[in-house]
Amino acid sequence: MTQVHIVQRLSPGGIEQLVLSMARKADMRLFSLEGSAETLCRDWPVLEAFRDRITGFDKKPGRDALMPIRIAGALRKVQPGSVVSHHVGPLIYGGIAARIARISSLAHVEHDAWHLESARRRMIVRWVLKLVGPKRIAVSSTVARSASLHTGLAFDTIANGIDCSRFLPGDSKQFRQPLGLPTDRRIIGAAGRLETVKGFDLLIRAASHLDPDTLVVIWGDGSQRKNLAAMVRDLDLQDRVILAGPSSAMEQVYPAMDLFCLPSRHEGLPLALLEAQACGVPVVARDVGGVSEGVCPSSGRLVPFAEAEAGEAGSNAQAERLARALSEQLAAPVRDSPRGFVETTHSFSKMLDAYLRLERKPNA
Repeated sequence: MTQVHIVQRLSPGGIEQLVLSMARKADMRLFSLEGSAETLCRDWPVLEAFRDRITGFDKKPGRDALMPIRIAGALRKVQPGSVVSHHVGPLIYGGIAARIARISSLAHVEHDAWHLESARRRMIVRWVLKLVGPKRIAVSSTVARSASLHTGLAFDTIANGIDCSRFLPGDSKQFRQPLGLPTDRRIIGAAGRLETVKGFDLLIRAASHLDPDTLVVIWGDGSQRKNLAAMVRDLDLQDRVILAGPSSAMEQVYPAMDLFCLPSRHEGLPLALLEAQACGVPVVARDVGGVSEGVCPSSGRLVPFAEAEAGEAGSNAQAERLARALSEQLAAPVRDSPRGFVETTHSFSKMLDAYLRLERKPNA
């Protein structure tokens, strides 16, 4: 039967990429609280292939008391076997809508738990979870433990997985040429939304402590793009840091890297981390959220996260620590490829099957 996934807005991001990856393989409908099918496909062209399975509710900022009724009407037309909400807004509006539409199988997925550190957010999420009673899912055991601690409710785990038939190793020089990247420099790559939480400012600061022969390339877009570009100029790193913009074909990007960096301040279990390793690229990542569960222990490196280090001095200290780890990892001899780790522990087929089985299990 059809499964409906409800997100806040279908735009480039980890949650949305995860949902799309499953929709490529299974009968799934995609509900987006914000935007219409037309505007969503215009802003993110990859969605065009899914247009007939996208329903956008064009939600405006602020509360919308009629939204659950509108979503319930759409659910009645689809008659899904199960509904899955991702993050808080979809939980509130989609969860209530699913109950209005008398959908028997409802699940809610927490992709990170740091947002639950807010007392107000914690109270709202706990209340809605108790009200609509979905199956409670987390993308890693670390996120499950944290979400359970914050809400007082148990969470099961469905570990994020990626399609290893799409993300494959390759010769870095061959992949660099179409991207306009040099073949005679070591490249540290990063990818994600250009937002403060992703920590790309720390990676840019770290670049000033790396060997000048090392090039840092960051793929993505977001509200911090101008600030990050200004930082690159202010630190005079124009020849050592490139903001490459977004890419709709990251499987053509990861193999161009010598090393992948995840400098995030908060995370759940990011797909980019798994995708890079599936392409045979070792990683250096800050040890936040469920990241440790996604790093190959024999080829990757975790950088301790010091939350107490605040301000300019703290940022510089964190950047220097990150730079040391990156330099040491580049200098380390190549050992096992991380691809086997991803294939074994983050199987896409196991993840997809776990989501599809939700409709065959009674709600907790």
